[in-house]
Amino acid sequence: RRELPDGGARPSVAQFKQLVVSALRELHGEVGAALPVDVLTYEEKTLSAILRVVSSGLVKLWSALTLLGFYQNRRCAFRVLQASPFLLALSGNSRELVLD
Repeated sequence: RRELPDGGARPSVAQFKQLVVSALRELHGEVGAALPVDVLTYEEKTLSAILRVVSSGLVKLWSALTLLGFYQNRRCAFRVLQASPFLLALSGNSRELVLD
């Protein structure tokens, strides 16, 4: 999830994907920018997305996103909420589970 402390513009899904690619390029160069990353879902209201990347590229993607500090000359931050090798595991959050 992307966080904008001072409000700011909310990017479209294409702009969000470009932001991810530019973060990879900035930290890992052209090799990082060539990493195949797919945006499976994106919610513009909450700035939350589900990204798909090969397991060997997870550390590169995670580090590029967490070290990115600015978007359009405004401070921003990425927060990784969950990571899983299985897409189904991302459909729920065990920390929010309510037991009867």
